[in-house]
Amino acid sequence: MNNFWVTIKHTARNRLKSKAFVWSTILISLIVIGLMNVENLVTAFGGDAETDTSTVAVISETENEEVAELLTSLDSGELTYLNYADEDTDSAIQAAENDEIDYVLELSGAIQQLEAEFFRTGSDFMLGQQVQMDVQRVKETVVTNELGLDEEELSMIYNPISFQESSLGENDAVQTEETHMQSYWMVYGLVFVIYMIIILFGSIIATEVATEKSSRVMELIVSSVNPVTQMFGKIIGIGIAGFVNILTIVMAAFIGYLISGATFLEMLGGEEIQFSLVGFAVLLIVLGYLLYGGIAAMLGALVSRAEEVNQALQPLIYLAMISFFLAIFGLNVPDALFVTILSYIPFFTPQLLFLRMGMTTIPVWEIIVIFMILVISVILVNLLAARIYKGGVLMYGKFSFKGGMKQALRLGRKER
Repeated sequence: MNNFWVTIKHTARNRLKSKAFVWSTILISLIVIGLMNVENLVTAFGGDAETDTSTVAVISETENEEVAELLTSLDSGELTYLNYADEDTDSAIQAAENDEIDYVLELSGAIQQLEAEFFRTGSDFMLGQQVQMDVQRVKETVVTNELGLDEEELSMIYNPISFQESSLGENDAVQTEETHMQSYWMVYGLVFVIYMIIILFGSIIATEVATEKSSRVMELIVSSVNPVTQMFGKIIGIGIAGFVNILTIVMAAFIGYLISGATFLEMLGGEEIQFSLVGFAVLLIVLGYLLYGGIAAMLGALVSRAEEVNQALQPLIYLAMISFFLAIFGLNVPDALFVTILSYIPFFTPQLLFLRMGMTTIPVWEIIVIFMILVISVILVNLLAARIYKGGVLMYGKFSFKGGMKQALRLGRKER
């Protein structure tokens, strides 16, 4: 047991002290803080200059000139409307080409069927939507004035309705837009974290094992430490280093949140964070890491050179990518049958079970059953990986996935 803790301590310490780990953690933390303060950075480096106002020449060919007059008095922020009463559309377009004005708006038809054509350049599609909204507002004002409606009648028309949602059953939950967006971003974040943990830390585990084999250090380690103890020590040691890495990034995110003026997290998560969901996320991340980490250690033991690690990890990477894309697609259809079925498969459970828990209502018994399947799978996979690892660390030669596993199992039985 002492060797187990020594292996964990040695692996975690070496990983935490490595320059690559330190600098990558610092860099990612700075990027996270910067992304959460993009608006502040733009203001700091861009000064307090006001947004430029664009001019829109209004050519009115309608019977009611009140439309153009109301547009010119409209305060829309970034746009200023100018009434070109004595000009036609062609001359206004020519003025825009000469940079005398920015855009041209032509109005035609009766007020009941008002037609608007907007002449512009550039890729800002929001600009056309803004002009359309302004014209619509002016049309509504003109029409209501013609109908002779007083303020009380207008308030009756434009007053919003009182709308609320309630569940049909006592135990049924109703997902609002706020809770949906909160769950969406939490699930998306977990899916991405699981994927990165599998790719990055799985590769680290396999590379470290392969490096020790290629330098013949493994032969010295095996003579003093049981290979199974060594394998689990490496998995947990690298896991601890990964936890420190993630914790540092979370702390950087919190610092960025404080600096940003306390608006970023509210935008993503709403007013309340579902801490029970966060707890399940942490548990699924740990189980997912142990599942994929055991396989990564096993695959690393089958290669003799560090250059062959990528080839050995390809099945694991493909499996992680499939799980990632299934979860991303499932965000839009969390109730789909394929999401429910695949959430029972251990390699897809961390992402898809959390997807279902965050986006839908799932029975407690089903959560318990899926967790039991995942835990049992983690145990069985790591027992098999330990057996193969025990024989694999003694093998040298060209990498062969099928043949290497058979030979490693055979050697593992002999070492027993």
